[in-house]
Amino acid sequence: MTTQTAWPENVIARYLTVTGSSLGRDDITVDLFEESGYYVPTPPTQTRAHCNGCGKERIEEWGFSFGAHENGREQPAEFDANGERATPRVHQWAQSHAETCRAIPKPA
Repeated sequence: MTTQTAWPENVIARYLTVTGSSLGRDDITVDLFEESGYYVPTPPTQTRAHCNGCGKERIEEWGFSFGAHENGREQPAEFDANGERATPRVHQWAQSHAETCRAIPKPA
């Protein structure tokens, strides 16, 4: 039997960790968020993965799009300075981490 927990707000994807799968818990996951970075309050400027088991994180900052302007400012785009998409790299890291993480979160 597995427990069903609601996804936290702003989670765009989840990867179940080895521990979560073994224990039948769907809350021991690596969660992905698209969020604003520290220096740019809005709109989203980065993709972050957070492991709910061990606490490790991976953050990929987005670049800015060329030619996309709003209120006279360039707008964030999901591409880094090399023109590569940032979010797929975070998905790859999250999946790889979830496949190997055996950490159990500390009880609240």
